[in-house]
Amino acid sequence: MNTPNDEQFFATLPRSKDAEPRNEFVEALEAKLVQRARAKMNRPNRVGIKLATWTVSAATVAAAVWMMGVTPELFTQSRFESQLVPRSFLSTEIKEGELSQAAIRTLEKLYEKYPPFREAEKSVSVTKAPREVYNIDFRTFSNKERTEVSLYARVKLDAKSGALLGFDAEKIPGQEKIEGAPSKERTEQQAKAFMESFLGKNMAQYRFEPLDTQEGADAVSHDAVRLQRYVNDVQVEGDSYVIGMNDMGQIGYINSGDTTGVNLDIGQFQAIDELPSLKKAESGLAEVMQLTYQRVGKKDVDYVLRYEENFSGYLDAQTGKEVKTTLWGGESFSDSIAVKSGGKKAMAASVKEAAATMEFFGQKVEGYAFTGSNVPAYMMGDNEREYVAKKGQRIMQLTTVDSRATAFKISYPELREGDTTLTVAELQERAILFLEPYLDTRVKSVRMQEQIYVMGRQVELNFVREVNGVLVRDQYYKVTLDGQTGEIIGINLTFPHEQESFADASKVISAEEASQVYLQHNPLSARYLFPLENNRIQEQPVLVYSAEILKSNGDVDAITGEWLSYE
Repeated sequence: MNTPNDEQFFATLPRSKDAEPRNEFVEALEAKLVQRARAKMNRPNRVGIKLATWTVSAATVAAAVWMMGVTPELFTQSRFESQLVPRSFLSTEIKEGELSQAAIRTLEKLYEKYPPFREAEKSVSVTKAPREVYNIDFRTFSNKERTEVSLYARVKLDAKSGALLGFDAEKIPGQEKIEGAPSKERTEQQAKAFMESFLGKNMAQYRFEPLDTQEGADAVSHDAVRLQRYVNDVQVEGDSYVIGMNDMGQIGYINSGDTTGVNLDIGQFQAIDELPSLKKAESGLAEVMQLTYQRVGKKDVDYVLRYEENFSGYLDAQTGKEVKTTLWGGESFSDSIAVKSGGKKAMAASVKEAAATMEFFGQKVEGYAFTGSNVPAYMMGDNEREYVAKKGQRIMQLTTVDSRATAFKISYPELREGDTTLTVAELQERAILFLEPYLDTRVKSVRMQEQIYVMGRQVELNFVREVNGVLVRDQYYKVTLDGQTGEIIGINLTFPHEQESFADASKVISAEEASQVYLQHNPLSARYLFPLENNRIQEQPVLVYSAEILKSNGDVDAITGEWLSYE
């Protein structure tokens, strides 16, 4: 797919079967996502490490998951001797006749509402995890050259139950415009009438609620509504629909939660005569309060100690143990890893020096001609520059800040194919050996994040600096490897400040005390949840207490026990 600019790229992407974003756009998008997340959440230290764990490809996927149909695999390793056994998350194309009977029944209901869909060309793919889902594209071309599209829509269906999970009516011919200004009441009526066709009697389990601004729409807008599921008057987390109208006043799109429609049988939900005591869940919270060093301000180099929640946000109502979800699930780390830091520094202020710096990192640059990338300046960081070189289908990129090399990446098509064959232990050993020469000599130990990101043969290992046995959130290192050959294909570095001081970790309050302070500002509330186990959504719901970490607005001072708001 060849397009003249990014605006046209996004306009064309949904209809393309060979969509491949320009490499410099992919890299810039990741940087922009991090930048915007930091500005929005006002939590620079924590967001930096969490977003830094995504691969560049995954950042693009996150922005266009419906259109590309690819997601990265996340492995959680409790012990690093274990073997990586990738299970592909890539969409696989199948024939229409291979759809389940449940999915076919849902399609028949859709055809009743949109008869042209029945005769339209259909492209069908299936993703297997974290749940099995069909993605169906409908197209009708209006000319022999197949360049003009008169109908285009997309549908997502649960493969097992046939539940409607997504709908995008991008271009449907013959729709009549509904006159009059949209209203909340009219939008709800249309949404209810549409969804009743697919939910039937189960529609009674859903309630209209105000649309959260985080879901991509203005809370006061009347062109979109939200349906949230409740069982026993308890919210079912992740089971919801956001339904929006198009310019014609018709249903334009439907988005669903990660676990929408997984299990609609109310009898499978734990009966609630009386909610379990909060005491178990509250005691479990102490186990997931993590002590970290956080830098004060942007210019200061004094690191203070904070307790922050570091988990999925859900605690089993019966046991108090954390329950994993498809949403953010916290970070876990290995034991301390001693490192022999070499303190080597690589500088590059020109394209000529960029080639020399890549050689400094052990890369062969013969035949590569480096140029400055064409990423717009507003998408780069302060004093950040990027250099790019291409040889055949192999691309090298080097990033500098104040002329100091902070990252490089090598990409080529073969990395997207196949599976990893090296063990986590082997990959970790190679990553540490490569990383050590470039670490500042003040770095004595690191800890490896146990969540490991895999995309094809690419494996990302993330390390965080440790001081006094405590993680230093804003000093992290990412190493990307070829999971078959062990070749280092990427590195991201951060560096200590010239002057830095760390609070005394021996004077902190206990995690139990910190959790009580946290609960005063973030009370727990009951939810039903479909847990995630072995990268699969489980069909048996669990009653949990939610800390709603996405709405958390502070941390606990680990010395004084004071609640520190981000605002």
